[in-house]
Amino acid sequence: MNRYFLLVIFFPGLVFFFCEYLIYFFVQSSCDWPKLPQSNQSLRALILADTHLLGPYRGHWFDKLRREWQMSMSWLAANTLHSPDVAFFLGDIFDEGKWANQKQYEDYVERFKHVFPVNSPHRVLVGNHDVGFHYMMDEIKLNRFYKTFNLSSSDMLRLGGITFVTINSMAMEGDGCSICKEAEKRINSIASSLKNNEKPILLQHFPLFRKSDAVCEGEDSAPDEEKHTKFRPKLDCLSRTSSIWLLKSLKPRVVFSGHTHHSCVYNHNGVTEFSVPSFSWRNRNNPSYLLVTISPEQYAVFKCFMPQESTVIRVYTISLLVLIVTSLHLCLRRYRMRHIKML
Repeated sequence: MNRYFLLVIFFPGLVFFFCEYLIYFFVQSSCDWPKLPQSNQSLRALILADTHLLGPYRGHWFDKLRREWQMSMSWLAANTLHSPDVAFFLGDIFDEGKWANQKQYEDYVERFKHVFPVNSPHRVLVGNHDVGFHYMMDEIKLNRFYKTFNLSSSDMLRLGGITFVTINSMAMEGDGCSICKEAEKRINSIASSLKNNEKPILLQHFPLFRKSDAVCEGEDSAPDEEKHTKFRPKLDCLSRTSSIWLLKSLKPRVVFSGHTHHSCVYNHNGVTEFSVPSFSWRNRNNPSYLLVTISPEQYAVFKCFMPQESTVIRVYTISLLVLIVTSLHLCLRRYRMRHIKML
C-alpha cells in the first residue's frame, strides 16, 4: 500500500514540479553572459520580444493561463540566474492591446506586472499589437501606452556609459502624419545631441528593411517555407527609405528588433541587426532571449533558449506511461500474492 501511495502521489508531484518549475532553471542555467576581451567597463542587457499576453477576445482561458505561467517562470529563472543590469522588451507585450478598452487595458497592465516583475532598470517598447499598425494607431492608444511605460515615440537612454535609442516603428511611416512628424522631430533632436563618434544601440519593434528572411540561418530562424516570402514594407519591416534615414541619422553600431517571431542576424552595410524571436511558446516551440554584454567600444551576444514545449510534453507522456505500467505491475503483483495466500 505504501509503495502504491508513493507511486500515485509522490511520482506525479515530482514530475509536475520538474516540468512546471525546475526545468526552466535547469535549461537556462546553461546560459551565461558573453565575455568581452580587455574590457573593464561593461553593461549586461537582457533583450526579449513579442510576449503577446492574450486578451479577452483570442485564445482559450487555459491557453492564456499556460502561456503566462511559462513566461513567468522563464522570466524568474532569467533574472535569478543572470541578474541583468537592464532589460528591454521589444514591443508586442500585449496581443490585443490595439482592441482593448480602458478597463481591459488596465487589466493587461496589471497582468504584465504580475508575469514580469522587475527590480532592475527596464524599458518597454511599443509594438503594433500594443497600439495597432499605423493605419489604426491613434493618440489615445499611444498616450496611454507611453504614460504607462514612461516613454515616447523616440527616446535616448544613457546607462553605464552606453547609449540606447528606442523608437516607435509604426511612427516611421513617412506620410507626414502628426504622430510621424513628432517621432521624426525627436529622432533629429537625439541625433544632434549625440557626441562625436557616439554610436548608440538602436532598439525597435520592426526590423529594418530587408526583402525576406532568406539569408537568416539557425534552428530558430523562419521555417523554410516562410524564408522566401517577401516582406511587406511598413507591415513586416520598416520601409527602405525610413531604414536608410535611421541608419544615416543615428549611425548605430548595432540594432535589435522583434516582430517576426523568428531569429535573424542581418548585415546592413556594416551595421548588424539581431531580430529577437518571440518569448512566447504560443508563437514557437523554442523561444529564447538575448544576453548582451556591452562596453563603450564592443558588444557580444549570447542567445539563451528556454525549455522546448515538445520536451515538456514528452516528459509528461513518458511519465504517464511509466505510471500506468508500474501501477498495472503492482496491481498484478498484489493479485498474485492474494491468490497464492488463498491456495
